[in-house]
Amino acid sequence: MQYAMAAPMTANSMSSVFQHPCISVQQTKRGCLQECLGCEARNEYKVFAGHVEQGQPRAEGIPQIAHLLEESSCPKRFCCGEMRSFTIPLTLGDKDGEVLLEYTKPWSCPICIHIHTDNGTIDCPCCCCLPKLHTKLPNGTFLGSSEYYCDMFCFVPKFRVRDQNGTPVYRISPDTCCGNCCVLPQCGGAGSKCLYIPFYIRDHSTSQKLDGAMPGTRAEIRKVWSGFKKECCTTADNFQVVFPQGSTPEMRANLLGANLLIDFTFFEQHN
Repeated sequence: MQYAMAAPMTANSMSSVFQHPCISVQQTKRGCLQECLGCEARNEYKVFAGHVEQGQPRAEGIPQIAHLLEESSCPKRFCCGEMRSFTIPLTLGDKDGEVLLEYTKPWSCPICIHIHTDNGTIDCPCCCCLPKLHTKLPNGTFLGSSEYYCDMFCFVPKFRVRDQNGTPVYRISPDTCCGNCCVLPQCGGAGSKCLYIPFYIRDHSTSQKLDGAMPGTRAEIRKVWSGFKKECCTTADNFQVVFPQGSTPEMRANLLGANLLIDFTFFEQHN
């Protein structure tokens, strides 16, 4: 498949979102009726600049820098669930702002097939036609992609991020234990859950964790505590994305797409 090469991003548009060393991505809450009935609503996120230890709602007057709202039909969401295709435009500021990027997901298999038994549900990993997300400019120029991939350790979630040439640049995965067979959760510090799973951004060739663009941090995508009301009464999540040191705006745009893919494939299916 041939893609157009990426054009340079202008300082007045893309860099206003991706110039920050880290961003907070906060999923909006559904209505009470949607939550009670389990309706598959459109995914919607607000993007804020800076590091948020608590992942709290932005009531402090900090401006929203970008907005994401899924475009897909109701029958597709209701009947096809996590296998569906969709487009999520990234707009500058709020949902009515200039469209800067488009994230598109083609049809795919789920990462796990859920087998219901008398003793509960068994998750059987799927290793073909796995989810991926393409990052494009509004004119169709291809910037890169993120994808879920499967290897011999099929119970550990892993994501690969590629540049505009299709070259793998980053691997995103949690720490593991038991000979790399199981996810190793961490005990929460200030503003975190008791146990949480940080998805570290690693060098694709060496699998080494990368330093974050903010001093003293690791590059990672982490689900953070959203506040008691949001955690207990909704399925909406808050995330912190710390970009790798030296990463370009194009690759940061791809990493934001990876955050969306992680939420869609992993957290939304394991609530």
